[in-house]
Amino acid sequence: MLSPVRRATRPFILGLAVFLFGAVPSAQDILIPTGASWRYSAGARPAGSWTAIAYSDTAWDTGQAQLGYGDADEATVIPFGPGPNPDPNDKYISYYFRRSFPVPNRSSIGNLRLRILRDDGAVVYLNGTEVRRTNMASGPVHETTISKSKVDTFEEQHFFSFDVDSALLVEGRNVLAVEVHQWDVSSPDVSFDLELAANVTPTVIRGPYLQCGAEDSMVLRWRTDVATDSRVSIGDAPGSPDRTIDEPGKTQEHEVEITGLVPEKKYFYSIGTIGGRPLAGGDSQHWFETSPPIGVARPMRIWVLGDSGTASLNALLVRDAYLNLPGSEQTDFVMLLGDNAYNLGTDGEYEFALFAMYAPFLPTRVFWPARGNHEFYADDYYSVFTAPTAAEAGGNPSGSEAYYSFDYANAHFISLDSFGSDRSVGGDMWTWLQADLSSTEQDWVIAFWHHPPYTKGNHDSDSETELVEMRENFLPLLEAGGVDLVLTGHSHSYERSHMIAGHYLDSSTWSPAMVLDAGVADPELGDVYVKEAGFTEGTVYCVTGSAGKVKSAPLDHPAMHVSLADLGSLVLEIDDDVLSAFFVDATGAIDDRFEIYHLPLLSDVEGGRGVRDPSAPEQVPTDL
Repeated sequence: MLSPVRRATRPFILGLAVFLFGAVPSAQDILIPTGASWRYSAGARPAGSWTAIAYSDTAWDTGQAQLGYGDADEATVIPFGPGPNPDPNDKYISYYFRRSFPVPNRSSIGNLRLRILRDDGAVVYLNGTEVRRTNMASGPVHETTISKSKVDTFEEQHFFSFDVDSALLVEGRNVLAVEVHQWDVSSPDVSFDLELAANVTPTVIRGPYLQCGAEDSMVLRWRTDVATDSRVSIGDAPGSPDRTIDEPGKTQEHEVEITGLVPEKKYFYSIGTIGGRPLAGGDSQHWFETSPPIGVARPMRIWVLGDSGTASLNALLVRDAYLNLPGSEQTDFVMLLGDNAYNLGTDGEYEFALFAMYAPFLPTRVFWPARGNHEFYADDYYSVFTAPTAAEAGGNPSGSEAYYSFDYANAHFISLDSFGSDRSVGGDMWTWLQADLSSTEQDWVIAFWHHPPYTKGNHDSDSETELVEMRENFLPLLEAGGVDLVLTGHSHSYERSHMIAGHYLDSSTWSPAMVLDAGVADPELGDVYVKEAGFTEGTVYCVTGSAGKVKSAPLDHPAMHVSLADLGSLVLEIDDDVLSAFFVDATGAIDDRFEIYHLPLLSDVEGGRGVRDPSAPEQVPTDL
C-alpha cells in the first residue's frame, strides 16, 4: 500500500494574493492609464450612438478613476440614484463611461491589451464597436440588464485582461466607451477602472493547466492577455525539449493536444514563445506524467474536492490541510464533484475559485470535473474544462463533455452530469452509461457526479428532483455494473454509507437487509469491506461536499454509517486489489477512513470483471 496518512504537524497556508495580484506586464505604450479621467453618466441609457467617436459627451460629468461607490477606495464617488436622497434599495443598474485618446501613428500599433476592473459586469466598445463583454450574458443590453453574477471579495479588486483588435483604431482621436452593470438594484457598491496598452509583451494570465490525461496523450491549456502562438515544447529534462507541437494561428485561449506519448512517463514542458524564449515552463515546476497502461495495476492517489469553489478561507484551509499530508506530492490527479466556482460558475469566478486556489497543482496534475448546479453558465464551464468525448482516455465514447469516462491503471472512472443532462431511463446519458459499464474490464469502477442519491445534509435526497432521479434511474444500472464507489457533493457535509445495494426509493423504505457488509471498514481496527471481484453487488456511497463550506443539517439518513458537519476533502488510494479512502478535515485530522478489499475472481474468467463461481467457498483476506 501507499505510505500511511498522518495528521499534519505544521501550518501551510499560502495567501491567495500571491496568485491573484501578480506583476502587471510591461507595455511599450499606455494609451489609457489606470486612474485616468473619464466622462460618466448614470442610470438612463444615453440617447443616440453614445459609443461612437462623434457622440458629444460634454454634458456628462467628469471624474478620475477608480469611479464608483461603496468601497471607500474610489477617487470619484458617483451617484447611485437620482436626487439628493436616492433610495438605497432602488439603485441604478447601469453606468456609462467614455474616454478619448490619440493615436498619431496607426501603423505603430501592433496589438492592444485591455485591463478592466468591473463590479459587477461590463461591456466595452472601441470606436463604436463592441470588443468585449465581461460577466455579462450575450444578447441585447439595456439600462436594466443585470450582470451574470454578483461580484465580491477578490473579484471586485481584480483587473481582468483581454485582447482587443487593434484594427479598430483610427489615426487621430479614438474613443473607448464602457457600460458597467450591477447584479441587482440593492447592490452595495460599484467599481470601474481601466487600462489600455499597445504593443504589449504577451503574458500568461491563466495556467498552464492539464486536461484529459491519458496513457499516450495530454491536453495543455493556458490563457494569454493578448493573442499569441500556441506552442508546446516537451522533453525528458527541464529546459531540454526534444519535440515541439504548434497549433496554427494566434489566440488568447490556448489548447494543445499532445499525442504519441509513452505511457507512465514524466515529461517536462514549456508553452508559447517570446523572443525565442518560452512564456512559461521550461523548468522543474512544469511537468506532467502520462497514465499507466490501461488495465495494469499501479498504486495511485486521488484527491477528491466537492463544492470547493468558494474562493474563501475555508477552501484555503482545506487545500493546505491536504498539501500538508505526507504523500500529497504523490497525487496522481484531482476529481471535482461540482460547484467548482461560486456563485454561478462564471469565468471570473473560476479565476479565483480554481486557478488561484489550486495553483500549486494545476501545472502538474490533471483535474477531472463534474458539473454542479452552481455551474449555471454552461458556456463558461465548458470553456474552462476539456473532457474526453471520443474515449481519448479510455472508456466508451460519450460524444459529450457533460458526461464521460476515463481509465487510469486498473481503475475506471465515470463522470455523470446530474444538473444539465437528461436523467431519465433510456435517455442519452443513461444509454451511454449502460454501454460504458458493459464494455469496461477494469478491476475498479468509481462513479462521480454532483447531486447525491442519499443525503440528509442541507439538501434532502427524499424530495429534490435531481437527487431522486439519480437514485431511482441510475443506481440500479450502476450497481448492476459492479460500481464499487460513488462520490457526490451538493450537501455541505461528509456522509458515508456501509457497502450497500438495492435502495432506490426514499429513506422510509430503507432496510438493514440492504447492508451487504456492516463492518467498520477501518484497516487500523483490522476490518475492511470485502467485495468479490466481478459483477457482485456492493457499493459504498460518499457525500463529500464540504471542501469550501459546511452547513448545519439533520445528517440522519439511515443509509449512512458516518455523517459529519466538517470541512474537508476525500483522498483515495488504490493499490492493486485494495481501495483505501480517508476524509481529512481542515485541521489535517483524519475524521473517517474505510477500505474495500477485492477478492480475486474464483471463476475461470480472463481479464478482469466476471461473475464468481457460487459453489466456491468465500475467501477472506489474510494480509490486512
